[in-house]
Amino acid sequence: MDFNRYFTNEELQITLQTWSAQYDRLCTTSRIGTSYEGRPIWIITLTNKQTGSDLLKPAVWIDANIHATELTGTTAALFIADSLLQGYGQDAQITKILDTCTFYIVPRINPDGAEWAMSANPRYVRSGVRPYPWKEKEDGLHEQDIDKDGRVLQMRIEDPHGDWKVSSLDTRLMEKRAPDEFGGKYYRLLPEGLVKNFDGDVIKLAQSPQGLDFNRNFPYQWRPEAEQHGAGPYPASEPEIRAVLEFITQHPNINHAIAFHTFSRALLRPFSTKPDDEMDSEDLWVYKKIGEIGSKLTGYRCVSTFHDFKYHPKKVTTGAFDDWMYDHLGIFAFTIELWDLPTEAGIKDRKFIEWFREHPHSEDVQILKWVDQHAPEGYVNWYAFQHPQLGAVELGGWNATYTWGNPPPEFVSAEVSRHLPFVLFLAN
Repeated sequence: MDFNRYFTNEELQITLQTWSAQYDRLCTTSRIGTSYEGRPIWIITLTNKQTGSDLLKPAVWIDANIHATELTGTTAALFIADSLLQGYGQDAQITKILDTCTFYIVPRINPDGAEWAMSANPRYVRSGVRPYPWKEKEDGLHEQDIDKDGRVLQMRIEDPHGDWKVSSLDTRLMEKRAPDEFGGKYYRLLPEGLVKNFDGDVIKLAQSPQGLDFNRNFPYQWRPEAEQHGAGPYPASEPEIRAVLEFITQHPNINHAIAFHTFSRALLRPFSTKPDDEMDSEDLWVYKKIGEIGSKLTGYRCVSTFHDFKYHPKKVTTGAFDDWMYDHLGIFAFTIELWDLPTEAGIKDRKFIEWFREHPHSEDVQILKWVDQHAPEGYVNWYAFQHPQLGAVELGGWNATYTWGNPPPEFVSAEVSRHLPFVLFLAN
């Protein structure tokens, strides 16, 4: 199979059903539920059926693509499944593992979001496509592909009060204006999109009408929308998450879990909500040992979400999958953030979240040079566009889905293949 690519829902279904037919002794395809828009949520069960039922063997759970545009995870899950099936009878380690263990693999928890992300006119949503928390769009700028070129880029508008300027190092890039900088040519930088109820003056960034975040909908310390954005009206309110919960709780043989996300090249471990010194000490030692070996096998850093991956230094996120798996069920679960453009461009050991708040502008240039060489469609030079509401603007900038959010297709296979040894280690 070619894994330097991303799989549509139709291609995913055909692949899984083909495996079940070709490897009927090792592979079973079934559905654990149905998405909001009615699409099947597929799971494959991998084990040697002749050596016993899947329920009677210790199991590893693998899922992916809970967030709509994080498509690399689906390819990673498929790569691991393909390697196990191809390796049975050829590789002694894989043969032993499938004889004695089970894998439950859900390559795409969120088929609706992936469908929107991969359409000819792509639409970005965080997770589900159900309108939430309101049925109507709020006033303000809504991100969308306004010139119908299959990309959602940025808009820049010349404005003496803008907080961006043309880069002093590469005129294609934008650079932040200094707080005490005056007398130059400045811009407002906005997502490509249209403004609902534009008053001719103020451009407010609207909240997405599809505001759900499935990875805030799990029961662990769930909080309502006013406290945790995207959490849904109640725990497991969304059919995709309820399907995952019901399957996992009915399969107590699951010992380890991996959830594939993008991006940052990180192995994340619980908790999201509290520091290591409030964890059970013995479990923390186990987590650290597994993470240490995982780092050696994958090249990714293993870190605590609370200590190293908070989006805000004084806020925590709740309702996450890995926290729920560990805290409620005692399963050692990891979230793997695949791919990282800054790291690939040679920026080493950056602080995962803080880097986006502040870093040397020279590193933006370094990243652009890598994109020029390896993925020239990943950055679009600014071009004039007559916006139906704002008049003359320019469109351009990062084509982010296949540079920042996911690797360019020719880099996918190398990125996902590095995780097979870690998966085999967990099964062992």
